[in-house]
Amino acid sequence: MDRNHLQPVAFLFAGQGNPTIGMGADLWDSNSQSKVIWDCASDISGIDIRRICLKGPMNKLVHTLHQQIAITAINVTLFHLYREKRPEHEIFGVCGHSVGEYAALYAANVLTLEDLFRCIYFRAQLMDTLSQVNKGTMQVVKGIDHQRLVELIGQVNLPVDVSCDNSNRQQVIGGEPQALREMASYLMNNHILLTKLAVSGAWHTRLMQDGIERMRDFLATIEIQSPQHKLWMNVTGMTETLPEKIRDNLALHLTHTVQWRTSMNQLLVQASSSSLCLIEVSNKPYLRNLLSDFETFSPAMSLHCKDL
Repeated sequence: MDRNHLQPVAFLFAGQGNPTIGMGADLWDSNSQSKVIWDCASDISGIDIRRICLKGPMNKLVHTLHQQIAITAINVTLFHLYREKRPEHEIFGVCGHSVGEYAALYAANVLTLEDLFRCIYFRAQLMDTLSQVNKGTMQVVKGIDHQRLVELIGQVNLPVDVSCDNSNRQQVIGGEPQALREMASYLMNNHILLTKLAVSGAWHTRLMQDGIERMRDFLATIEIQSPQHKLWMNVTGMTETLPEKIRDNLALHLTHTVQWRTSMNQLLVQASSSSLCLIEVSNKPYLRNLLSDFETFSPAMSLHCKDL
């Protein structure tokens, strides 16, 4: 498969969890559009996001208020740079992992750039506030599928939730620190590997429950258009076209499992039967690594946005 002539493409936008000092520094002055994106992020949030990305410190960059804004600015900039270099590629669809879903909404023309950062800033503030009241953390669980992990959580009866169903071999769990430590110990005793995520709260868990109605109220003030490309959403793992359903999914996004595996299975079926290429949009490759867990995946089906 000749990657220089792949048409159409589906964009996969990364989320939080892997921040690095200096991320985005090669992007914000790439062209006039890049400057507009980063200026918009800072103007709406009132945060000098360039400085935090460039100099940190890491405990500040990891903070969800900063990380969500930075990740979104990086994703949107990379999307525009890719489209500038490959305008001939038809967009088949978009999907974003966790906060990456918002960049996907922008790419599908559901949100304007200004409303994108208004949403991100409100969401990040809300999640930060909730994380101060209901402190939590998250861990990646490797070598296990969703059903088996749910069974193991049920065996110990701990208040731990599956935050992300990433693949048949990777899940993410979240909860209060003590419950998560007990769950991690139980899993390790069953020879299951875990890795702590660099995040400042337990996203997509019951600890975010108090934010759902506040998110709904905020989203009622945002103009949401029907997507111009296929849009896979995290809450269901399925495509969505109705603005009101998109709003509802974004509110439920705070507590519901990210159904990434379900979405990727559908996109890989399409990639297997056509010339569709899955383009990861992220600072560093991550989502492509998850694709290798799927039996129907082959490396020719995917590309990182910087690999032009």
